[in-house]
Amino acid sequence: MGKTILILGGGIGGTAAANVLSKLLKNHQIILVDREEYHLFRPSLPLLLVNLRHPHQIVRRLTDLEKKGVKFIQAEVNKVMPQRQQVETTQGLLNYDYLIVALGADQHPETVPGQIEAAFNPYNLQDACRLQQELQFFKSGRIIVFIAALPYTGPYGPYEFICLLDTYFRKRGVRNQIQLTLITPEPALFPLASRKINYKLAKLMTKKQIQVYTNAQVLALDHLKNELVLTDGRIFPGDLFIGIPTHRGSKALQHTSLALEQSWCLVDPHTLAAELISTEAADNIYCIGDAAGLKVADGSRWAPKIGIFAHYQAEVVARNIALKLSGKTPQFRYQGKGAGVAMITDYNHASLLSINYYASQPRTFLLPPMSIGWLVKTAFEKYWLNCWF
Repeated sequence: MGKTILILGGGIGGTAAANVLSKLLKNHQIILVDREEYHLFRPSLPLLLVNLRHPHQIVRRLTDLEKKGVKFIQAEVNKVMPQRQQVETTQGLLNYDYLIVALGADQHPETVPGQIEAAFNPYNLQDACRLQQELQFFKSGRIIVFIAALPYTGPYGPYEFICLLDTYFRKRGVRNQIQLTLITPEPALFPLASRKINYKLAKLMTKKQIQVYTNAQVLALDHLKNELVLTDGRIFPGDLFIGIPTHRGSKALQHTSLALEQSWCLVDPHTLAAELISTEAADNIYCIGDAAGLKVADGSRWAPKIGIFAHYQAEVVARNIALKLSGKTPQFRYQGKGAGVAMITDYNHASLLSINYYASQPRTFLLPPMSIGWLVKTAFEKYWLNCWF
């Protein structure tokens, strides 16, 4: 009798897991659950802001996975119940033999007073579309991009947003009338990188005339005065605010027997097996992507939540589940590193990154902006949207 593998979440991690399992397994049921009917390729949202992409170009229907043998259920996940091997959803209870939690992170802009009323959320498709329209008529003034709290998903996304805005306004001939400011609570632009790399990034921002403030914690956004207020008392007046909201683990994981830390699901760093409060680990529950509570080697900070890592984690988990179902010993291990990440710096250039956050001293390597980086970024977008659906 076949087993049921239930995947919660249709983002990069959930989609990758579904694809891999569909290729490796026969006579088993693969079910993917997501509250949305479509998959949004979030790495392309910066391109949408500056009118280089339109919504239909960066979304795919999750029902397209059914042609690969994956059953899709559109439903809200309410609660995971490990002891009963069930998940409560708005479409009823779902049973599973293996569970992959890929629910991503919930966004909470309400944690910063005034952010909902006065700031655009570039991580939300509807807000990003509204911002795209707003930017077309913006000719002068102060634009502030701020990060509300740590950790957040897509850690280099804000840099892509503000670098693309610089190019966007230069091409329109109004850049000298616009002030661009980036405010982040991080101690440096890339905390896992060397001082040399951070110096180069800071130099790039200076060259683009982008003001950067690090170690800056946002307190509130006064939407009546159009001022961003920091916890240290500093005030930044602005005409347009773009806010990366506070991120937290999925509410569906709260009040369960899954072990959580600051709302993120604790997992084995190499197998991604979820930890339970009552036992050391669950051998049939895995948590991947943004929802997973992974840290750097010394435990001092959260690991970066980047799509490519969710992809790698999904590959490890899916392949190990397939081995288990065939009676073999799981042998794949997640290594906490990845190469080929591309950070856009203008319309035709991107910097390629390599990150290893499981090393005793986490390392990030960053190449200078190059056209090949742009080609890698756009080629992967095309590959993902065309080959995984």
